[in-house]
Amino acid sequence: MAYQACPAPAHQDSCDTSASSLSNATASLHSAAARLTDHLTLLVERFARFTEIRRQRRMLLALNDQQLRDIGITRADAEEEYRRSFKSI
Repeated sequence: MAYQACPAPAHQDSCDTSASSLSNATASLHSAAARLTDHLTLLVERFARFTEIRRQRRMLLALNDQQLRDIGITRADAEEEYRRSFKSI
């Protein structure tokens, strides 16, 4: 029995195209992962900011009237600050 070599693929471009497609898909995946990481980082930063402001507002509300006068605000000002929205954060 004689040995016959398998013919080379007719289009070498198909390998290049699939490698290129794989490279594009990998780049796209990395880009999507980077965007997700950015969004998660932003979310964590906003949550930390929300938590800190909430803590500060609770501390302000816990001050007595003399302490509030010392920093130049009234009880009504402290309560108004405590009820302020977090939308602008």
